This record gives sequence, structure tokens and C-alpha cells, in this order.
Amino acid sequence: MSQDDIDRLMTYLRDHPEEMQLVHAMLTREIVAFAAMKGFEITEEELKARQALVHLINGT
Repeated sequence: MSQDDIDRLMTYLRDHPEEMQLVHAMLTREIVAFAAMKGFEITEEELKARQALVHLINGT
């Protein structure tokens, strides 16, 4: 499931701060491609939905 892969990608990035820095500067489609190269199956739509939820929760 893609949401599970998003969670696993976040864990991976926390463990690899140098790659986290790279991802911060990426567009959504680039993050999806990066995730695929790392073996995570994430769709752009699900990533955007997750980002929207985080913004809603954080009030940003």
C-alpha cells in the first residue's frame, strides 16, 4: 500500500539526513521518482494527499 510506503520512506529519510536534505528541494513528481529508485511504491496523488493532511494538522 502506498501510504505504508510513504511511512517507510519517511523512516528511511530520518535515518539518512543527507538524502532528506535532497528531498526537501524536490518537486512532488521528483520525490515519487526518488522513492521508486529506493524501492518504495508511492503515487503522486497519495503523496499530495499526505502533504495536504500534514498541512491541515499543522495549520499551515
